[in-house]
Amino acid sequence: MKAYLLLGVVVFAVTVAGKVLWESRSTSPAVPVAALTLQIPCDLQQAPCVASDSQGRSIRFSINPPTIPLMQELTVQVETTGLPDVTSMRLTVVGVNMFMGYQYADLQTVGTGHFQGKLILPVCTLEKMQWLATLDALTPTAKVQATIPFTTVSNTPLPPFNQQLLDK
Repeated sequence: MKAYLLLGVVVFAVTVAGKVLWESRSTSPAVPVAALTLQIPCDLQQAPCVASDSQGRSIRFSINPPTIPLMQELTVQVETTGLPDVTSMRLTVVGVNMFMGYQYADLQTVGTGHFQGKLILPVCTLEKMQWLATLDALTPTAKVQATIPFTTVSNTPLPPFNQQLLDK
């Protein structure tokens, strides 16, 4: 019994020490967030969308193929201007008119100011789905963020309702 009590105390002490150590390492100063303004009109199925600010920072975002089919691999491309030393670029997509989970793509550098990644959007029961794409570009001095809405139309027809399933 004493051995179990001693083991419990040791595990508790190690857990508390680990939590304190982890929190002390992760309390670095917060990086300011700079939100870019989306230029209107913006329709990803027609042309890339651009978000910018008065300081000359901009993000140009496109999805290929531009028809944005669901449940197929999409290529996401981003071009930045006025954003030196981008250390990481992440895309997060979330459903607006129905929660479909979070879809992520960590974009890789393919040239100076150019990033690319892959994304697959899930099929929804709604024929027309509204999405919100958020791009986070992390630099040493700020996190620059652009939010871009877009719409998809289901390319997978749902099967007709089968009354026989209810009768069983």
